[in-house]
Amino acid sequence: MLAMAIDRVSATLIALTAGVWAMVLFVAWAVVSVPTAAVDDASDAQQCDPRRPDEEQCPDGHWCVHGRCTPREEPQVAQRGEQCRDCPCDVGLQCGADLRCRPRGEPEAPAPTCGDPAVEAAVSRLTQACLQRRTSVQDRVESGEGCSADEWRALLANDDEMNSLLAAFPDRLAVYFPSGEPRARQPWPDPATRAHMVGELARHAKALREAKMLFVIGRSSPDGNPTDDHALALRRINAVERLIDQALGRDKPSERGEGPMLIGWGAPSDRPVALEAFVRNYAGTQTPIATTREASEHLAAAFAAVRAGEPIPNRRTLERDINRVVLVIPVPCAGTKEKR
Repeated sequence: MLAMAIDRVSATLIALTAGVWAMVLFVAWAVVSVPTAAVDDASDAQQCDPRRPDEEQCPDGHWCVHGRCTPREEPQVAQRGEQCRDCPCDVGLQCGADLRCRPRGEPEAPAPTCGDPAVEAAVSRLTQACLQRRTSVQDRVESGEGCSADEWRALLANDDEMNSLLAAFPDRLAVYFPSGEPRARQPWPDPATRAHMVGELARHAKALREAKMLFVIGRSSPDGNPTDDHALALRRINAVERLIDQALGRDKPSERGEGPMLIGWGAPSDRPVALEAFVRNYAGTQTPIATTREASEHLAAAFAAVRAGEPIPNRRTLERDINRVVLVIPVPCAGTKEKR
C-alpha cells in the first residue's frame, strides 16, 4: 500500500513538473518569437518604392522617404521675421513679398526687382562664386563621383539669396522629374521625352535668350540617402542646362558664346517643402514643365486647386513629386547697379 501511494505521488510530481516546464517553454516562445515576428512584419510594412504613389503603400500620416514609409512631419511654423519660403506663418502672420512672416495688415514693401540692393547682391555673389568654382556642375556629374554634404553646401544659395531671386523673378520656369531620374551614367531622357521637354522650354526662348544670366537651381529630393540625393540634384541641374541649350538651338555648351551665362546652384532642402508653400513661393507663374503633357496638366490643375483652397487628391504623392524640381530663373540684370 505504501509503495503504491509513493508511486502515485511520484507520478503526480512528474506530471506537475512536466506541466511547469511546458508552461515555461510556452512563455519563453511567446516572449522570444511573437515580438520578433511583429518587428519583422513592421519592418516589411515600412519598405516602399518612391516611384509608386505613397497612398498605395504607406499608412495614413506616412510617406515614402529613402525607401521606407516614414511619418510625415508637420511643416514647421515660421514666426515673425522668419523666412516662410518652405513653410506657413504662425497665426496672425502672413508671408510677405520678401518671403518673411509679418503681421496681417502691416504695410508691405513691394516685391524686389533688379534695382533692389538685395537682388543685386545675390546675383553678384552667386555669379562670382560660380566663376570661382574648380569644377562645373557638368564636370562633377560626368566624373561619376558622388557629391558630399560639404561639396553640396558649396553649391547652395543661402536663404536670403533664394528669397531675393524667387521674389524678384516670378516668371521663372519649373521643371519636374520622375523619381530617381536621371540615373548615373545612363542616357536620359528618351527621344520622345526630350523632344517634348525641349519644345516646352523653346516656348520661352525669347526670355531665355534675353536674360543676362540663367540660374538653374535644383533641390535635393528624398529619393535615396543624402549623398545620392545631392548627386541626383546635380544630374537634374545638368540635364536642364543641356535641354536649355537644345531649346536655344545649341548642340553643346561650347556654343553658348555670347548668350546668357548658365549658373547651376542648389537650394537648401533639409526637409521637403510644404505643398502650399511650394505653390506660393516656388512654382512661379508659368505652366509646369514635366516629362509628358499629361503630367504637366496634372500639376497645373493641382496647383490651381491649391490656390483655390480645394481638396487635393493623392496629396502625399504630390508633395513628394514637387520636391523633385529644378527652377530656371531668367535674370535680366547683371548683379551690379545699373546706370539710370
